[in-house]
Amino acid sequence: MHTCVFKNDARKAYLDADGKVDLAKIQARWTELGKIKVSLGNKYFTPAVVEKVKGLSDSDQQRFLDVMMGGLSNDDSSVGVYATRPEDYDVFSFYLEPLIREYHKIEGQTKQEHDWNIPVGEYVLTKIDSRLEKVSMRARVARNVKGWNLPPSMDKDERIRFENKMVEVFGSFGIPGKYHSLTPGHKNEITNQQADELRNKHFLFNDMTTDNHLTSSGVASDWPHGRGIWISEDETKMIWIGEEDQLRIISIVQGNDLGKVDQSLHDLLNGIERSGLEFAEHPIYGVITTCPTNMGTGKRQSILGKFPNITKGGTDEKKLKEVARSLGLQARGVGGEHSNMDKEGTADISPSARFGVTEAIVTKRLFEGLIKLYDMEVQAAGGNRQNCCIIY
Repeated sequence: MHTCVFKNDARKAYLDADGKVDLAKIQARWTELGKIKVSLGNKYFTPAVVEKVKGLSDSDQQRFLDVMMGGLSNDDSSVGVYATRPEDYDVFSFYLEPLIREYHKIEGQTKQEHDWNIPVGEYVLTKIDSRLEKVSMRARVARNVKGWNLPPSMDKDERIRFENKMVEVFGSFGIPGKYHSLTPGHKNEITNQQADELRNKHFLFNDMTTDNHLTSSGVASDWPHGRGIWISEDETKMIWIGEEDQLRIISIVQGNDLGKVDQSLHDLLNGIERSGLEFAEHPIYGVITTCPTNMGTGKRQSILGKFPNITKGGTDEKKLKEVARSLGLQARGVGGEHSNMDKEGTADISPSARFGVTEAIVTKRLFEGLIKLYDMEVQAAGGNRQNCCIIY
């Protein structure tokens, strides 16, 4: 288990006596980490990249170091880079472009397109199994707003100003709801107990200072200032403020029609844009996100399902993840990316693709993948499946 270190302390290890970026120290660290695991950030820190960095201004060299801090500080990183501002994807394209192309398996001149034309009544889970009638379905998109730094390089003042800007939006975008702030002294501040209650309902994100990837990259700096969650009156729509991206916009529907989740999410996005905010977008990569893995649509769509047979009563989590991966899906524990499955094999299942697919294709791939996954669950039970779905 890592001891969490914050970016301002962690980055000192890669500076010389004058406070300038020391590329030799960075290279030595990547070499050391490569003996354990080679992240994409490590792989693409090539001699050619080093020469390019030498030609940058001192301030851009400092920013370049910040982009790599999450990877340099964690020996288990798979990607290991976090953008600090939208323009990083252009300024440091000599480093980030090949990394993004490998992660998203981009070939040729692929350009991100958007398509929210997702039919209601087509991707219905009861077509797979009549018992999949009331399933916890959710979709979320990551968004950052044009004109603001990304969370890794926001200071406390900018985080609070951004939070207050969003509170104004919530008051005018026409969807009834309430904002819950974690910022000390904020007019909408909630207690630790109230925050934990929201976490127990799987609404609010966890304390970010317990994750070394988030602390070392700067994402978790100034915690808990500028953080919070807006929740609609009917608890089907939510917006996180100040997590890995400035905004995580979430739709949760209990039911069986994946199209209704998308409809709810798109209504929420449109409401925010009508308020005058403009989301940061890249002409090739689409939605700009802090972590390059979410570029493209920025959309993750999932259901919570129970797979007691594939997982052998929750004891073989690895098996479900392998099966899901073979179908183009991701399987996670109920609490998200780094959480475990329970004895019923409860998992959050979503398509893995983000880039080079439209929002509509993400939904289609989830439905088609679930058809195959539930069929495999039946086969693992000798043709008799029970406990196939979960409700929060």
